[in-house]
Amino acid sequence: MRTATKTMTIPGVLLALLLAALLAACSGGGDSASSGARARPEAPRTDGGGAATGRPAAAPARSIIHRAQLRVRAPDVDAASARAKQLTAAAGGYVADERTSTRPASATLTLRIPSDRYPATLDQLAAQLGTRLSLSRQSEDVTGEVADVDSRVRSARSTLDSFRRLLGRAGSIDEVIRVEKEIAERQADLEALQARQKALRQGTGHATVTVEIGTPPSTPVAEPDRRGFVGGLTTGWNAFTAFVSAAATVLGVLLPFLLPVAVVGVPARILWRRTRARRSAGPGRDG
Repeated sequence: MRTATKTMTIPGVLLALLLAALLAACSGGGDSASSGARARPEAPRTDGGGAATGRPAAAPARSIIHRAQLRVRAPDVDAASARAKQLTAAAGGYVADERTSTRPASATLTLRIPSDRYPATLDQLAAQLGTRLSLSRQSEDVTGEVADVDSRVRSARSTLDSFRRLLGRAGSIDEVIRVEKEIAERQADLEALQARQKALRQGTGHATVTVEIGTPPSTPVAEPDRRGFVGGLTTGWNAFTAFVSAAATVLGVLLPFLLPVAVVGVPARILWRRTRARRSAGPGRDG
């Protein structure tokens, strides 16, 4: 009878835990969003004699994600990149990504800067790397999301602990399998929440600054003035040199063929002329 009673209590406890987890997940966002409205105003602080000081309680810190994009031109891209890295390291930040190109010379840096040093460091980057082309800033307030995720992580941990305790009370293989399945699902949910929690902390703890560095555009070469006597002389000389170059090219192409023709043709021409001369002189001698 004890075993039967124990077996009957496990599904009830399991259902209660599932309902509790569902309610916690549904109410997490609403609690974090409306906590400020439900919170009672803090009583006025008193000094040593019991008189009210009238100083309000300090407002909670906001969780802000900062992003910025900076485009500059610099004669020396490598030197500008090195300076950007120095300013970032001095602020306690780091380079999250770097891409460079040589033709044309350019660099793109993704910098992660501590949020409390972000405004001053961004001003230094904009002023010291080169000629500023553009600067844009974005801010996102995620205070509510941070509170919601933190609350859901605590709830997920509590539910997971309850399931693990319930596993020790399981009285049959079927109950063990059901509880272990729930534990696996809750563990996956907790890990997903923890990953989002970590991303939010990294986003609010460090601002992201993308710096694009390029070289100034090259100055176009002015075309020479081809009008007047000097222009005509220049045009004529260019045409003459082009003709000579073309003739030399043709000669170079034909020369391998002309040499064999000359070696064979010149002796043949001489022999033909001698033979013709002898035939012409023969009839005169016989008369």
